[in-house]
Amino acid sequence: MANTGDATETDLQLPPFVDSLSSLAYHPTNSNLLLSSSWDRNVYLHDLRNPTAPRKLGLRGAILDVAWAKDSETLAFAGGLGKEVRTVDFNSNETQLICKHDDAVRCVEWSNELNAVISGSWDQTLRITPLDPSTSQPSPDPIVLRLPHKVYSLAVSRTKVVCAMGGRAVWIWDIPALKSAIEQGKKGAEIEPWQRRESSLKFMMRAVKIMPNDKGYVTTSIEGRVAVEFFDPAPEVQAKKYAFKCHRQVVEGVDTVYPVTGLAFNPVHGTFATGGGDGTVSVWDPNAKKRLRQFPKYPAPVSALEFSADGNSLAVAFSEQDEGGATTAAGSGQGGNGVWVRSCGDECRPKAK
Repeated sequence: MANTGDATETDLQLPPFVDSLSSLAYHPTNSNLLLSSSWDRNVYLHDLRNPTAPRKLGLRGAILDVAWAKDSETLAFAGGLGKEVRTVDFNSNETQLICKHDDAVRCVEWSNELNAVISGSWDQTLRITPLDPSTSQPSPDPIVLRLPHKVYSLAVSRTKVVCAMGGRAVWIWDIPALKSAIEQGKKGAEIEPWQRRESSLKFMMRAVKIMPNDKGYVTTSIEGRVAVEFFDPAPEVQAKKYAFKCHRQVVEGVDTVYPVTGLAFNPVHGTFATGGGDGTVSVWDPNAKKRLRQFPKYPAPVSALEFSADGNSLAVAFSEQDEGGATTAAGSGQGGNGVWVRSCGDECRPKAK
């Protein structure tokens, strides 16, 4: 598929949304299933084979993040302004409380290794809620990790938990050590992060994602920048980290900088996509330090990105109320809130050397 022409000609467009999109989550094995969450208080389950009829289930308060439950095509976890994490069951159309926070839940992730839901909140905590392996019931006593700042973004892999916070703080936990501490009955203050870092980005972080090879992570900021970082503290590895500018445009003679709101790794090729307040999506090769391509502009600022498990599709959520909306929607003449799915097999493959 060429990267020329209008996005509308090639993308599968899901039915429009009434309010801004907050997050996307492809099913970990079934690339036809996509979750989305919205400020309209609903979690949506889209079957891309029948995209016109998504299923939806509402919660109290706008939803800020959603994640798939283990081994299920109808069960998810969601959190948001209701200050709770809940399961969302599209079979029974019911929800169940997983854990409560003292402020909005910004991030929800599932960890297979811990068999637990990990949630990050503006109440300056991460909460780890193990589920009983036989009953799937949540532990009544989640592990509470106190943090120095509000949580803005959270990423979980097989071996790491990376939390991007206010104050440019990035804390990293090693999952085997975390699992051992939990099994020993340790509680919040007794569980230390593996690393405490300061972001190399000077402005507030918007997104963090871990590389598919588990060797590092990428963060984005509100000031049109992306940083590529590595876990190994060895000086020769740390020397490889770098940051770059993106999502900047000259608008009416003024150099305009947009927040980088969307971030997703292609699980097959190891490349990553960024989406910005300028309504554009770019694909980057982190090893070659090059942009592979930029897709045609979307109708409004990009709010979330997600690759399917097979790496062949990229879901792009855009929302007219997101940052940069006044200038970008005018440029495209459309606006609105939507999710478009792009087939992108070879577009995200690194160029042969």
